[in-house]
Amino acid sequence: MSPSEEMMIRQRAYELWDHAGRPVGRSDEFWFAAKADFERNTRVGERRLTVVPRRAEPPRHETAADWGKRAPASRL
Repeated sequence: MSPSEEMMIRQRAYELWDHAGRPVGRSDEFWFAAKADFERNTRVGERRLTVVPRRAEPPRHETAADWGKRAPASRL
């Protein structure tokens, strides 16, 4: 493994660890997950690892119960 590949895996492992809330004592888990991600992308022909968005909120779906909670639309 080249130094640049190792750096890509290290960066990906850090992103996974950070996204998981920076748990203590689980560095091997994130390293192997990043390495597997790198190897999977290499087999496909991609050399670039994808970035995980930081703790994205799931989309909120409005229900009928939420309709009454809306701010009234301003009328001109």
